Amino acid sequence: MNLADRKILAVCASWEDVENLNLMLNRLIEATEGRGILPVCVAFDRSGVESRGGESLLEFMHAFELPNLAGFMLLGEMIRTDAINQHIIDFAQKKRLPVFMLERAYEGCINMAFAYRDGFEQVARHMIEEHGCDDIVMVAGIKGNSYSEERISLCRSILEEHGKTLPPEKVIYGEYWDEPTYRALDGYFASGGKLPRAFLCANDAMAIAVSIYLSERNIMVPDQVLVAGFDGILPGENHVPTITTARPDFGHMYGRMIDRIHHWNPEDTGKTEVWEIPFEFIPRESCGCVQGDAFTSTKKSGELKIDNLIYTRHIRAMGNFIRKTLSMSSLEKLSEQLSTLFSGWPNPYYYAAVLDGKDRNIAHCVLHGRHGLFVPGTDICWRETPVTKEQSVRNDPAIRILMVQLLQNEEETMGYLVSGMQEWNLREQERFEEEALFLSAAFNAVIGNQRLQAANEAILRMAEHDYLTGLYNRRGFLRELEARLQAPEMQENVLTLFAMDMDRLKMINDVYGHQEGDYAIQCLAKALEQVTAEKGICARYGGDEFAFALLDREPLDGKTEEIRQEIEEKARAICGKKEYQISASIGATACTVAECVSLDQILAKADGALYADKSKRGGRRKEDRGGYDGK
Repeated sequence: MNLADRKILAVCASWEDVENLNLMLNRLIEATEGRGILPVCVAFDRSGVESRGGESLLEFMHAFELPNLAGFMLLGEMIRTDAINQHIIDFAQKKRLPVFMLERAYEGCINMAFAYRDGFEQVARHMIEEHGCDDIVMVAGIKGNSYSEERISLCRSILEEHGKTLPPEKVIYGEYWDEPTYRALDGYFASGGKLPRAFLCANDAMAIAVSIYLSERNIMVPDQVLVAGFDGILPGENHVPTITTARPDFGHMYGRMIDRIHHWNPEDTGKTEVWEIPFEFIPRESCGCVQGDAFTSTKKSGELKIDNLIYTRHIRAMGNFIRKTLSMSSLEKLSEQLSTLFSGWPNPYYYAAVLDGKDRNIAHCVLHGRHGLFVPGTDICWRETPVTKEQSVRNDPAIRILMVQLLQNEEETMGYLVSGMQEWNLREQERFEEEALFLSAAFNAVIGNQRLQAANEAILRMAEHDYLTGLYNRRGFLRELEARLQAPEMQENVLTLFAMDMDRLKMINDVYGHQEGDYAIQCLAKALEQVTAEKGICARYGGDEFAFALLDREPLDGKTEEIRQEIEEKARAICGKKEYQISASIGATACTVAECVSLDQILAKADGALYADKSKRGGRRKEDRGGYDGK
């Protein structure tokens, strides 16, 4: 099938069970190769989505706006949360697409259940009937857990078929993980337990732990004791000795899913089906059925050493990256650092974006790479544009799976990462998780710094601006003016500094109220801003007092009356028809920028000119005496 026709199978899973997730995705990649299906896995941290409720869930759902979408596979037991599962089911049914639900049952889905009992029975019968193991220590999971108790019962019943028993003291509980397994083994041997013929474990993780525990005590597997596990995780395949096990027949499961996708009838949307997925038994070294190979062991050991070296190098690179981003507040600089960092990880495709702090619909691209070449990517509308909209990505034979992850902190979704991969193994999965974690930390740092910078700017603005008009206050006016006067291109200019008072403000307050007085001040301030917009700055010193500066090639103190008229006309136009008219008294003084030594001295001269203008015009004096003449 032409790669351009590849359909998208969206896989939803959480990171809580990484080994089984890796196994299932690995087999999915193999099954979809050449079958016209591109898996896109949207993985998430369940606690992060759950803790922030509906908003986080909606953002999570945007990740499923995928082009050429043909179906969903939900790893229900990993997701566990009904709200998440049901949202995706509803989303899929609106699009009239199939939902393959694994290990949980929901109405309207193709519910796929693993035949655990039959699979474990294959392992138990192999150990008891093929190897004659009648002396077994059963390493169960969690005491009281239904799966664990079922496997104990099954082992006991098969032994009883052969006239043997499984006494209670030979049942220990490893809780499905390594540390509890070590403790359970310590307890077994400390209480006088003897080395059995075999350890039968309820999963592979515990079988690996048993094998390691025994080897540390110089007990050889399988020469002195046999070990078997169950569920077929990849570490069991890579362990020395390899672990005898049974795993789900993923070839059967995925083959059936792919056929259903290619022949899906939208009329089947909402119908409930149940598929049972069989297990395949895999005999390996830990039961003696397969002989260990020194060359293979050496090869695995060498590969692990190389992986560790690469891992160390990557962690060092990411540590240096985080150190550089701690004080960073620029997305452009972050993008430059990301291109350098991710060039060391040659995946066929990368795309990462940060959600805009003001408009959450916009995602700003900070990483865009194809086959080692990193170029600027386009911003997208997060709620409308598919995450993987580039058709060339679906056509690229080197991309066999796309991983998508929301990048979140405890409070919000900050962005997302898309990585197109050719190979998928446990180390690739770990690396993707590491990339997402470090990228989340970088986004958190940059976004936090941007907000801190904005907060500081807001505080500075409050400290340097007048609350009523938005103009500079005295402090802000002097700081900004001094900064402008220092610019080299200003040295040939002339500074004209103006002091201005609004006339008859007390009368407006007394007759029309302080709210009207504030409005008149705001109108005068807006007019002043318009007049000084191109060549100067302005400020409200308080009450009815203003100051402004104009920088020009010539002194403007001789044009005071002309400037006054322009300000008053604009203020009256802004104010509209009122029973009063806005007017002002102005004084000015000028000097070349090069001669400007003390702004305070120049302001004092401007104030003197202002009071002379007031005395001449008498505007404020008449008002104070109650002699308002209506002008």
